[in-house]
Amino acid sequence: MDKTVQKIPFLRISAALIAGILLGSVFHFDSILLLGVIVLALGILSWINYRYRFQLAISFGAGVHVVFVVIGMLVYGMYNREPVFQNDGKFSATVLEIVQEKPNSYGSVLKLNAFFRNDSVLPVHEKIMVWFAKTDKAKNLEPGETILFSESPQWVKNLNNPYEFDYKTYLERKKIYRQVYLPADSWIKTELQPTFSFSIVAEKIRMYLLGIYRQQNLGEKELEVLSALTLGYKRGLDPETKRIFASAGAMHVLAVSGLHVGIVFLVLSFVFGILKKQKTGRFIFVLLVVMALWGFAFITGLSPSVKRAATMFTFVVVGQNLKRQYNIYNTLAASAFFLLLVNPNNLFEAGFQLSYAAVYGIIFLQPRFEKIIRFESKIIRWFWSLLTVSVAAQIATFPFSVFYFGQFPSYFWISNLLVIPAAFLLIPLGMALLVFSWVPFFPVVIVCIIDFVLWFVIHFLEMIENMPLSVIELSFSGWELAFVFGIFISIFLFMETRSKRYFKGALICFFLFVTVSLIFKTTGLFRKELIVYNYPEQTVVHLVSGKRNYIVSEEIIPERGIAANLVKNTVRKLRLDPPVYLLSGQTYSDSTIYLKNDLLLFNNRVIWLSGEKRWVPDQRILADIIIGPYTGNDVKWIHSQGNTIVSTRKFWENETPEKHDIFYLCKKGAFREKW
Repeated sequence: MDKTVQKIPFLRISAALIAGILLGSVFHFDSILLLGVIVLALGILSWINYRYRFQLAISFGAGVHVVFVVIGMLVYGMYNREPVFQNDGKFSATVLEIVQEKPNSYGSVLKLNAFFRNDSVLPVHEKIMVWFAKTDKAKNLEPGETILFSESPQWVKNLNNPYEFDYKTYLERKKIYRQVYLPADSWIKTELQPTFSFSIVAEKIRMYLLGIYRQQNLGEKELEVLSALTLGYKRGLDPETKRIFASAGAMHVLAVSGLHVGIVFLVLSFVFGILKKQKTGRFIFVLLVVMALWGFAFITGLSPSVKRAATMFTFVVVGQNLKRQYNIYNTLAASAFFLLLVNPNNLFEAGFQLSYAAVYGIIFLQPRFEKIIRFESKIIRWFWSLLTVSVAAQIATFPFSVFYFGQFPSYFWISNLLVIPAAFLLIPLGMALLVFSWVPFFPVVIVCIIDFVLWFVIHFLEMIENMPLSVIELSFSGWELAFVFGIFISIFLFMETRSKRYFKGALICFFLFVTVSLIFKTTGLFRKELIVYNYPEQTVVHLVSGKRNYIVSEEIIPERGIAANLVKNTVRKLRLDPPVYLLSGQTYSDSTIYLKNDLLLFNNRVIWLSGEKRWVPDQRILADIIIGPYTGNDVKWIHSQGNTIVSTRKFWENETPEKHDIFYLCKKGAFREKW
């Protein structure tokens, strides 16, 4: 095992860099101090190498790793340095992304260039989210165009509901801290020449290529999938289409990654392969293939997965054509090292983690699986190879998938037998359609093939989604995830070395995993909790008693939407039974709760769902908790020093007696009380 590790030096220094990035995300150190530590460490290491090259080899190696840990801390701190924020003035900003239509607005990303206040002009370097009121003026904005506005950006905030997606941190990883809503009359487009940047050029090229697709006679869903598959444009995907692909275990096809770059690489190798037969042509082959790979990565948005794949294939093609041996694990680790050195926040992206886990899993597990059964037929062998690739990738990404998405697609192995061959056909056809769209009649033939293949794929995946147990709901806590990783890594090391210590390590991690799961399950049986979600549209109350739980709301909660997701996240994370849905005005009772006329009795607590249009009692009621918007009638009927008032509206602050304990959802997020 030690000799194997020695062949992949980038794996060791990448691990040290990752450790440094993680430390930097938790502890914040001064950049000058870290630079001083690096310089001092390099000086000491140089002296050790000069005086005690062989005697202190272990100390030298440890010192090198410490240096890369400190480098990781340094690059994280420097990359995530916040810009200078300006307010109360006028901004000049450049549109960075294609304007995307939302239900009530148009959304994009702006780069602030300058800030004007009185007679002074200050340079600004900040990206913000922008939401335009729905107008043709906003709809027709293009990347690179400059606008002027005077609205002050506001900080991006989460609703702070339990187990919700941390949108604020997600944007901060992308260097976006603020957002602004611009009414129709609050901004103007300038006549300045469009700003040049590689990202803007990429967006414009992608807009042009999307325009070619839209001119063809493709179905709506087929157009969305083809745009995601070949151009990495997922903003136009319908939520239903995303759900179908996710439930069938084929979502990875819609995210441009190693699969897509690998297909492009194979096409390029076939087209330009003749150049390799000549000595001088080998260099031209490498140059053309590398340029084309990064061109493909460029127009697909330079996502972490496509950058990783393009970097890896660049290393592979250069290594192959220099006639040097290369280790694929070292190549992967090198690509991760350079990507993290450029942008350490890649480490925290689920797509980045899933990409590397999938590729390492395929490289390590797939050859072992393929050897289990030998087939004589080339066609059967090819499908068996596809199946083993799919299983290997799914096993390697299993912990991440469950932790991030809370589900496991049972029939991924069936769907991938279709979608992967379809991708091999659709990506070259999509590229051909873009290149030869001007040729008479040629696009018609290609569009017919693409449309039929995509129609068949989508309907096939719909059929898989509707099969029994197509999606298994699972959930890991942080500790459970750590022990699952321990199990997987120990088993992989045991498969590689046949050392009993790794097998024992896997058993220990499994025992700890089961222990933690039992503790979580046992403590959950005694859970008593009230949750009032911070959901501006209506009051949504979640009552939890053991595994039983109830949702009380003003109106019926749609199956899909923000409120449904809030409930789903809590049910999945706490591993509850399916909830009982109730309306606040109805009558319901069982051994756990009693509900009548907006009054709830739960765990010996009286809870009143108050409001202007709700029932008003004809006598005083000593409610422990009042939930809802305030009106003059509400508080006079409930008169107790011990009341907790959960405000669902902003204007309670000035209208509620001070003697009451007031919790503002709009300020603090969801209200939670445990007993």
